[in-house]
Amino acid sequence: MAQVLVLMSSPRKNGNTDRLANAFIKGVEENGYSTEKIYVNYQNIKSCLGCNICQKTNQCVQKDDMQEIYEKMLEAKVIVFASTVYFYTFNASMKLLLDRTCTFAIEKTIHDKDFYLLSTGLAPDESYFRIIKETFQKYIDCLRVGGNRFVDSILGFQTGDKDDIEKTDSIEKAYNMAKEIKINESKFNCLFFT
Repeated sequence: MAQVLVLMSSPRKNGNTDRLANAFIKGVEENGYSTEKIYVNYQNIKSCLGCNICQKTNQCVQKDDMQEIYEKMLEAKVIVFASTVYFYTFNASMKLLLDRTCTFAIEKTIHDKDFYLLSTGLAPDESYFRIIKETFQKYIDCLRVGGNRFVDSILGFQTGDKDDIEKTDSIEKAYNMAKEIKINESKFNCLFFT
């Protein structure tokens, strides 16, 4: 079980977003915490059908890679969304994951998680990342049980070409932010009914 789960949706392995995620992972692992990175873009994730069966059965009718991702999200203490920005928000593969988790019964069971956002894009300044940050906060707000929080974000502006992230201070910021993480092991990841 990974204590920190990184959901990485850029289609470019070792691109700007992936390097940002790797810096974050390095900082976390140096603190002694376990990590796992899932390349969302390379997973078999189908679109939500909107059938609402999950609301009655607590299970999605679709059988794809989301079942494993659901479990990993429930087990992790910290969840990091790493995504490029396309048209001011998450790219398509991350949007599929968001849709499948917010409509699934997981919205009622995921709690006491710290969420981080790592994002890169060609945009010239932070104002262009406003929508992705607002979307991320609203996503976390949909996780209804409580105790979830959007802790922080690192945004890599002007990073359209593969090596542009190296020209910014974003990698150093991601590493330093991760070094500050303190995981409270006393929080439980499951609900108990009596």
